Amino acid sequence: MKQLFTYLKPFFFLGFGLLLLFIAFNGINLNDFSIALKTIPFKWVFLSMLFGYLAYVFRGLRWFLLIRPLGFRPKIFDLVNAIAFGYLFNSFIPRSGEIVRCTALNKVSDIPVSKLFGHVLLERLIDFILLAICILASIVLNYKDFMSFASLFSIPKNIGLYVILFIVVIFFSFFIIKNNLKSDQLVKIQLFIQGIKTGFLSIKEIPNKLLFFSYTVLIWICYLLMTIICFYCFTETKDLNLGQGLFILVAGGLGMVVPTPTGIGSYHYLVIQALIALNISREIAQFFAIIVHSSQAVMILVAGFVAMVFLYRKKINKINE
Repeated sequence: MKQLFTYLKPFFFLGFGLLLLFIAFNGINLNDFSIALKTIPFKWVFLSMLFGYLAYVFRGLRWFLLIRPLGFRPKIFDLVNAIAFGYLFNSFIPRSGEIVRCTALNKVSDIPVSKLFGHVLLERLIDFILLAICILASIVLNYKDFMSFASLFSIPKNIGLYVILFIVVIFFSFFIIKNNLKSDQLVKIQLFIQGIKTGFLSIKEIPNKLLFFSYTVLIWICYLLMTIICFYCFTETKDLNLGQGLFILVAGGLGMVVPTPTGIGSYHYLVIQALIALNISREIAQFFAIIVHSSQAVMILVAGFVAMVFLYRKKINKINE
């Protein structure tokens, strides 16, 4: 039963994303969208895609700083390609890219997967903190609009009980698994967990923490720019300011947190609602969400497939050496 759920989970989240997509685009006028598409200055769309890829580059540079204390010096190009390859897999199976990028880099550099996965966990924690900071800044800069947007969500009354139950289930599951594994299996698991811990704590060994922080900020500046650049695609959005751009970034970021393939549906729905809160018509909000998400999806697919080719070629060359 558990194995069946594992196989069906991607289809469940895809279905959920498609449902949100249907709700988000309910009533859209395809003829109007076709007309709008012809008038869009695509130089802004391509520039948005460029900033999306540039975020990969800064992630690769930041990842290199984490790997150096482990005694390895992979090529930045391989790191960027591994990241792009991981995002490609996320397009089909949500959250699979985290493991894929680690295994892909391991094949061309021999860096232990466990330590690389520790870096991924660290990055996810940093992303969560940066998203939280952006949310707080967005509330300060767009209080009324953000409160209108936040009214879409409601926190369950018994959320504390759910959290406690979740912790209890995790604890007992760990206890049952631990007592039913052989000693050699336990040793392998402990070594893997130790590797994750080593990778996660490698941030303490980084010699240039300011550079690490700078790359982190630049990643999120790229995310912001790839969003606000697309404001210039429509007359109704071109006058939105930087603070409002941050608001839309936060809405999109929350949409990407939902484990649907590339945020399909969830991204569109939340960005549309955020733009409506900024008094942008629903039709233009729908068009904007389509343009931004579709352009980034194309970038992810192209960059991912190109990365796959380069990583595969390097793997083959490594085997033949």
